[in-house]
Amino acid sequence: MSATPRGGNDLVAWLSWQETAHPKSWDLGLARIGRVWRVLGAPRIAEHILTVAGTNGKGSCVAWGEAICRAHGVAVASFTSPHLLDYRERIRIDGEMVAAEPLCAAFDRIDRARGEVSLTFFEWSALAAFLVMAERRPRVALLEVGLGGRLDAVNLLDADAVVFTSIGLDHRDWLGETIEEIAGEKAGVLRKRQRVAFADPDPPSLLLDRAMALGGERLRYGRELTAVSEGERLSLVLPQGRYDLPLPPHMPGAHQYGHLTAVAALLGNWFALDARAMAVASREANHPGRLMLKDGAPRYLIDVAHNDDSAAVLADHLAWIRRPNERFFIVCGILCDKDHHAIFSQLEPLAAGWFLGSLFGARGTAVETLGEHARKAGVAADKLVSCPDIPHALAAAQSAAGAGDMIVVMGSFVTVSEILTHWSINE
Repeated sequence: MSATPRGGNDLVAWLSWQETAHPKSWDLGLARIGRVWRVLGAPRIAEHILTVAGTNGKGSCVAWGEAICRAHGVAVASFTSPHLLDYRERIRIDGEMVAAEPLCAAFDRIDRARGEVSLTFFEWSALAAFLVMAERRPRVALLEVGLGGRLDAVNLLDADAVVFTSIGLDHRDWLGETIEEIAGEKAGVLRKRQRVAFADPDPPSLLLDRAMALGGERLRYGRELTAVSEGERLSLVLPQGRYDLPLPPHMPGAHQYGHLTAVAALLGNWFALDARAMAVASREANHPGRLMLKDGAPRYLIDVAHNDDSAAVLADHLAWIRRPNERFFIVCGILCDKDHHAIFSQLEPLAAGWFLGSLFGARGTAVETLGEHARKAGVAADKLVSCPDIPHALAAAQSAAGAGDMIVVMGSFVTVSEILTHWSINE
């Protein structure tokens, strides 16, 4: 193994080294990262910590939290994963990506503190985020759990409040085969007397029971938290009061209302929510790569949907925004550890054609395998076009689509990243 880029400010070199520094890409557990964090002094990273756990919607909750804090003039830092185009998207201060120099300085401190301890790529990221935040000491830190909860690096820190998004069957190799098993792993982020908000109106009973047993306040979307849209307005009812907002232009879909209300209700315990500031947050909240619509002829919709539940949300949204006679041509690449059958099954009734591309790397799926899984899920062979990679799949879809159609890009963060990168280079 090559030596670390100790003392250097070459972010690419640091990240390239970290990708192969540990024998496993995921190696859940808090012993290694906890040992290093204690050597680093285990500083408090913010006045208040809000952790977001769940299967789908965690990044959206962080985006809402950033927008609400910034609109109220409250200093905020966030840690999310994965990123789309730039690694520094993972660590943001007041909505801005961390600069390379302090990030490399954090990596150097971690390297000097860890001794012989080997860390995963995600653990390096989490520790760097914690150090960057500790130096700034924002009022609010928003932390997105990477995988599961109980043994995830984010759970190293005791949060003051927790948001749970929807719980679905994903990462079963690590978390369990049933919703209850997966919920049990995610419940590991809970602490005594925490405030807990559920963005899903029907969370697993295990999560509700565990939160109650620990004596924390529980808030549920659809009960203590409500949101009703009418025309171009959105009305929220929270414990702090009622808020009349513009419909969020960059966070489409009714599934976002649970995320918004859960995050707002918890933040409202740390600073007073102002009606005008909440309206600004609704207008400005943005989470690229999620139901992202690009007008044109044809139109494009970009979404990172990569499991059963998120594919269902995408299918519902496509049906809702469909124009008369509009056809959907789907550009798709999926990682090998995802439920291909469920994803194809959710979207096949809407698809006029599938344009499949290989994803590369250790978790990639070759297009031949993807095509086989699509056919087993009921996709007709004459609707399938196999391409060597995602840019070629996009080009094939563009050749097939008419001016009144839509090209949908989905299946993975990697797929969306490749398309956004392709556009940035060629436009």
